[in-house]
Amino acid sequence: MADPNATPKAPLTKIEDLIDHAGSWDWENSHVSQSYISPHGIDTKASIAINDIVESGTVLIAAGPADLDIASSDKNPNGFRVVPIGLVETAQISLNKPLSRIFEIGSKLSYIISGRTVGGISLSRVFFDGPSLLKVLYAGEVGQDFADKAHKYSKMVSLDYGDGEIHKIAHSNIGSGNIAMNLASTFFDYPIGLAFYFRDQQNDSVGEIYFEGCHVSTYNLGISANMNVLTEAVNMEFIRCRPINTATTQNYARGTNLADLNIVSEQTRGSFD
Repeated sequence: MADPNATPKAPLTKIEDLIDHAGSWDWENSHVSQSYISPHGIDTKASIAINDIVESGTVLIAAGPADLDIASSDKNPNGFRVVPIGLVETAQISLNKPLSRIFEIGSKLSYIISGRTVGGISLSRVFFDGPSLLKVLYAGEVGQDFADKAHKYSKMVSLDYGDGEIHKIAHSNIGSGNIAMNLASTFFDYPIGLAFYFRDQQNDSVGEIYFEGCHVSTYNLGISANMNVLTEAVNMEFIRCRPINTATTQNYARGTNLADLNIVSEQTRGSFD
């Protein structure tokens, strides 16, 4: 039962009153970013310059080990590589979180329960006389390899059973020359990692994202009579999306290092009140 003596809540009449108008909104002469300047903003600026735009030419995609923690551990004295992937025409990153809506008898309202997040990546690349897409994807994960007429023996950088031994596994029917497309080979059962580097046109670092545990699910090679350039494409699913940070929020310097910036609070805030 509601308390009859409680002070009634005042209705919210104007949502505009809650908006910060410190920037003096001028829709004829100013961009939105010039109008609303948060007093506690991390990266606020008077305007967005053309050099701040991130375009496809300032994004680098590279392949590496499936697990950064294992690859960078003391058990791997040889270190690991992250190999840039050239001639990529299109790249798509998608994450899907299923939502379940629960209703209850006696109420018009409902509950929304979040499910497990699933992510995928697709790459399309020009087909040329060099390592094919599947070959270059594994260039950063294969630490050692050797091939004879029947098998290819490889050691994955992220393959660590914790027993201190070097495990070289034999695979067959991977590819021919620089072309690899046989997903049925056990070689492609092992995951890889993908790194995305984002910079603006002033070469300032915007952010870096690493996707661990990428498994190739489909491979496509398109050939048509009127095609001047052949393309190959892969679809992958990954285990987790891992942001790369190189500094704390307090030590963040725009364009120089990477930090997980506070969303709405002050940049230098070190603890909760």
